[in-house]
Formats: sequence, structure tokens, C-alpha cells
Amino acid sequence: MRVVAVPKRNAESLRQELHAKAAIDRSVRITKRGDEVLIPVTDQASLDLARFGARYEDYPTLTRRSTPPDPRRDLEEQLRARGVPPGVALHRWERIGDILVIRVSAVARPHAELIAAVCGEVLRVRTVVEDRSGIHGPMRTPDVRVLWGDGTETIHLEGGVRYALDVGHIMFSSGNLAERVTLPTRVRPGDVVVDLFAGIGYFALPIALRSRVRVVYACEVNPVAFRYLTTNIRLNRATNVIPRLGDCREVAPRAVADWVLMGHFDAREYLDVAFDALRGRGTILYHELCPKEQYPDALTRRLAAAARARWMNVVSIRTRIVKSYAPGIVHATAELAVTPQTRR
Repeated sequence: MRVVAVPKRNAESLRQELHAKAAIDRSVRITKRGDEVLIPVTDQASLDLARFGARYEDYPTLTRRSTPPDPRRDLEEQLRARGVPPGVALHRWERIGDILVIRVSAVARPHAELIAAVCGEVLRVRTVVEDRSGIHGPMRTPDVRVLWGDGTETIHLEGGVRYALDVGHIMFSSGNLAERVTLPTRVRPGDVVVDLFAGIGYFALPIALRSRVRVVYACEVNPVAFRYLTTNIRLNRATNVIPRLGDCREVAPRAVADWVLMGHFDAREYLDVAFDALRGRGTILYHELCPKEQYPDALTRRLAAAARARWMNVVSIRTRIVKSYAPGIVHATAELAVTPQTRR
């Protein structure tokens, strides 16, 4: 049995990263051995295990799991029993706290409320909402409607961080899980972080809680998201997060940051703010939507040109596709490390 052996103190962070890469062998149980945790894996995922103090090894036997029930099969059986035609059952959904977010196809629309009721009962959630058309506008507002249950406010637990939010007014993307899990491992203790688009604390809170940073300045322009940001700071006792309400052009601190986070698809319009926030050598974590055929060349050229315009040398640019966003469009991220140029 192939496993990753990791010290207990780092086990949860590594487990989250392996989960995000779908690399955990879920047919057997994660096991403790002395001061280590053994995580069974399906393959050797492309991970830097050294930063977790972990290593691959072969282990003789681990306890097998009993086969868990398949919720999709239960859903299909319950829907068929209630008269919903075959082939209409859901195949994907997103659970946020005790709320289920689903997409309803055109063929399923006449049965939407019944499908939602069955989902709520089988998957044991409080509310089922329909994601009608994704996220809209600079405030990143979701377009949802309640199909079953009551109430869209919840608390979502992810990697030991609690996020209070209202899914009717605030987005929460499970597709960014890998970034939320791995970013804190790259930020060094004592660093200062400026998050220009903090939302409810998606990145600010994991960094504040896991990286032993000096401070995270969390800027957010949406007053609804800001209210949940301050709630989540209290929920998680993240005393090293300083929330700032307003446009980051107005409220972001200058010349203080080792890291600047730009988790918004309009990030390219705020690169000047990011460079102003750096105190010299530092790293900018940048997100954008990019045509797939232009990735990564257009992205790296744009960032390199922005750095030169601000009299900065590019040390490195590391890019990654987070997920497919639409046909031919990818959600891409780049980690841009820079140093100041010496002017003569």
C-alpha cells in the first residue's frame, strides 16, 4: 500500500491538498502511527512533500473501509419512485455548510422543486437552492433561488476554517480549494499580507490561521461581504487580520506587503495598487480569466510589462490553471515574484 507519512502537525494541511488533487485512496482508512499520520494515496501526485516534512513509503496493510452508500444511486431511486423520468437526476452539486447548490437543466425544469426536495432529504441538508446564472458584477453577486427548505445563511467548515455567509448574496467557490489549502504553506512566518479583494476571508483567514504571519490587511468593497468578513474574523479568532471596508484603491496600505493577493477577475485593472502595496521585494498572487489558447504566454507578458512599468525586476512567474470557466476560457492564476530595480 502506497502512503504518505506526515507529522501530525502538518497532516490536515497535506490531507486537504491531496484531497484537492483527488489523490487520496478512499478505499482504506487514514491511520496514525506514533507521531505520524499515514495517508493512503492512489498515485504520486505532483506535490512538494518536503514543505510538509512528509515522504512516500510502502506500508504493508491499512484498514479497509466499508463501501459507503452512493448518494447518486439513492437520488435516482427516490426520483424514479416519485415519478421523475429517468435521466433527469443530478450528477453534480455543491454543498456549502448545510445548503446544497444545484444547477437545473432545461429537461429537469418541470421537476425542479421535486428534485430539490429529494436532494434535501437524501443528502440531509437544510436548504436547496438553484444556481441560475452564476456570479455577476464587480460585487460578485450570485443569482440563486430557493427551491426547497428555508434560509440561505450558513456556516461552512473547510480545512479548520469557519466561513459564515449567505449563499443568496455571497459567492463561495469550492473550485478554489487547492489554492486556499496550499497558499498558507508558501507564506512565511512574520510576513505582511495585503488582500485587495478579501471577500468573506477566503484566503485571508487560512493564511492568518496557518502561516503565523505578522498581519493580514483584508480589503473589501462589498458591505455585505465585509460584514461576513468581520464575523468570520471573530468566529476564527483571527486577531492578526485587519479588515478595511472600501475600494482597495482607497483603503489598501502602501509599502508594507511581502505578499499581495488579487483574487478577482478584474485584477489586471488594479496591478498598480498591488505594486504600491509591496514594500520592495515581494510576491503578487494574481487571478484572471484567460482564453485557453493564450495561456500562459499572454498572462506572463502582461505581468512582466506591468512590473517593468513600475521599475521592478521579475524574479519568477509561476502560472497555473485553476479550472475551466467557460468554453475556451480558463481561470488562471500567476505567482509573480519581483524585486525593485536599481535606478541610475
